[in-house]
Amino acid sequence: MEAAFAELPLALFTTLAPMGAGAFIVLALAFFTTTFTDDQVKKIDRMTLIPLVVVLVGFAASFFHLASPLHAAGVFAGIGSSPLSNEILVGSLFVVLALVYVILALAGKLSGGARKGLVAVVAVAAAVFACFTGMAYMMETIASWNSPLVVVQLLGFALLGGMPLGTLVLGLAGALPDALKGSFKTAGIVVAAAGAVLAIGGFCVQVMGVGGMENALVSGADLVADVTIYLAVAVASLVLAAAGTVAALLGKSPVAMAGFGAVMAVIGIFVARLVFYAVQLSVGLSF
Repeated sequence: MEAAFAELPLALFTTLAPMGAGAFIVLALAFFTTTFTDDQVKKIDRMTLIPLVVVLVGFAASFFHLASPLHAAGVFAGIGSSPLSNEILVGSLFVVLALVYVILALAGKLSGGARKGLVAVVAVAAAVFACFTGMAYMMETIASWNSPLVVVQLLGFALLGGMPLGTLVLGLAGALPDALKGSFKTAGIVVAAAGAVLAIGGFCVQVMGVGGMENALVSGADLVADVTIYLAVAVASLVLAAAGTVAALLGKSPVAMAGFGAVMAVIGIFVARLVFYAVQLSVGLSF
């Protein structure tokens, strides 16, 4: 796992940014399924700063991965040909859209229709960003990462992590009880379940697949054996995140359970990302 901690900035980025982005998907779901009072909307808008800050902290962490943060602009030079540049472009567009949405919402400049339209755009951008984050790791030179399962798990992390965080936003705004009276509850459970399947399934299958790989210096089976305990911690935490989210959506101490789910999601996703980096296996010295 020592090699994984060398990627700590990226582990934080790929934990926090997709999770915060996923919360905007949940907010879109809430506004499309529930009619909130003006006072509730104002409180929701203020609480929306929470997922926005989570996203921004994630992006800030990614800069520490660069040899010199001043060279960050150079990443955009590969747009269209570099998966990493494409990820940063899509991520930047998502951040801009999220910022515009939050600023307009806080300023009271969004009517009902405009709010739904803009939050829907932000939600779509959030999902696309999560997918492009996974695609950035699909490279032929690293066999253990070159799989669509990486995209699947990142999208799953966004949904599974975003659901409790978005639910917490609604809970802290005092708007969750009304949301749970309608179809938001059912839709939320479906999203949480889908996120859990994509996250846990994509993560476990991708990591287990590394066990059948090897190169001239490293055995994939050895890499997987070294991270087995961490893999178990990640899966257990993700399962608890899903359980906490479902409990919140069923109205069982909703704010506390949403908070619990969000904390478990952060732990589970972060450990999963460390495992991902720990099982990196290059094809450069393959047999």
